[in-house]
Amino acid sequence: MEALHNTNYAIYLPAVNTGYISTVASPLPQGRRFPSGLMPKDLMFWEPNNLWHYRYMLHSIGQYSVGKAPHSAINTANRSQSTLVGDSGGYQIGKGTLKGLKYVQSKQMKAADALAAWRNESAARAWITSWLSSECDYAMTIDMPLWARASKGVNSPFHLCSPQELIAMTVQNLHYIDAFSPEHVKWLNVIQGGPTVVDAFAWWDQVKWFRKGGWAMAGSAGMAGGLFNMLAILLMMRDKNAFDAGQDWLHVLGVSTPFWAVALTSIQEGLRHTNPALKVSFDSSSPFLDGGRFEDVALTPAFGNSTASWAIKKVNAPQQPSYANANCTVSFPHQQSPLGKVLMVNELCVQAGMWQNRQYDSLSNALLTNHNIWVYLDAFKQANDIVVARNANRIPADYLQCFDLIKHLFTMTGDWTIELENNKALLDKVAPYCL
Repeated sequence: MEALHNTNYAIYLPAVNTGYISTVASPLPQGRRFPSGLMPKDLMFWEPNNLWHYRYMLHSIGQYSVGKAPHSAINTANRSQSTLVGDSGGYQIGKGTLKGLKYVQSKQMKAADALAAWRNESAARAWITSWLSSECDYAMTIDMPLWARASKGVNSPFHLCSPQELIAMTVQNLHYIDAFSPEHVKWLNVIQGGPTVVDAFAWWDQVKWFRKGGWAMAGSAGMAGGLFNMLAILLMMRDKNAFDAGQDWLHVLGVSTPFWAVALTSIQEGLRHTNPALKVSFDSSSPFLDGGRFEDVALTPAFGNSTASWAIKKVNAPQQPSYANANCTVSFPHQQSPLGKVLMVNELCVQAGMWQNRQYDSLSNALLTNHNIWVYLDAFKQANDIVVARNANRIPADYLQCFDLIKHLFTMTGDWTIELENNKALLDKVAPYCL
């Protein structure tokens, strides 16, 4: 058992981006201040290092240009002690922003033109399938997301496509993967949804035949659809034998809050009554955005009985010209993480304001991100530990009631749909539809 992971808990997958990988895999620039005894490669948390090790991560092929090879630091040969879940880039495809597409445009297209364009993107399909098959332990299938039809997808090339057309393109992708992916590859079949569970049921009905390792819940079939919708879909899937032996991994895309960490642990516990080997995971890019784009420090939640106390809050990272002095002896003020305990502010602030009064370089952002990832992981484990201990003073009452309800729904006899409907108000209060 790893310090940051308990096998009884849902697994958080930090969604590692290309900038972080490139920075931590590069040599330390000559003369660049860095924490004593460490090198950039020690920030490569997915391999044993001198700081801290955590074996799970997610990486998306959607960050690259069609035909380009992803960074070698995450190739199978360089990941002796890690588990990589690969994202197929469905989000970028849905937006039309996947680099290197030849026919799909980055703007709204007529439905017939969009259908023809994706049909002609054979090089992109082959490239995505090849990388996911060869480098990932689990890989997500190529979905054409239903959110492309919603208001948030108004600029999507697929905005004018009907739900059935989007599902049909997804099924074509599944047939391609089925035909050209090696048999040993474990695929997570992506389940999408619309404003109601009816849309997700329609999607499920046409993709359910593809069972090669597990499932991934996305869009309104996932966190954005709210807990009520997700539970309705998962319980339906369970009743349709979706989680029998061999379908051993369930992933929920794009979520990273302590509440959801425990809710997904509760779902995992419930589904393990059907399949004891099942693992549930969830991912986000939040620690990387916080530390890289926004230069914020993640703080461990207080964990009281108010919902606000369960939030991972952020504050501005220390940055001012005086900190860039080589003789500065100020310690990093947030010491929750192993890195935070040894980091000095002059190892973050290295540029003395030479570039637009900004003292950080890419290694500064990587250091900050490493701290943030650890804080997220630690927060999720703490939240689960608190609920296991049933420490009512540290759990919002609605949260505890919700976690207990989830376990009950997966183990009850009789009609779960009635029990689920009777508790819709509670579920919508703690985790509402938000797409």
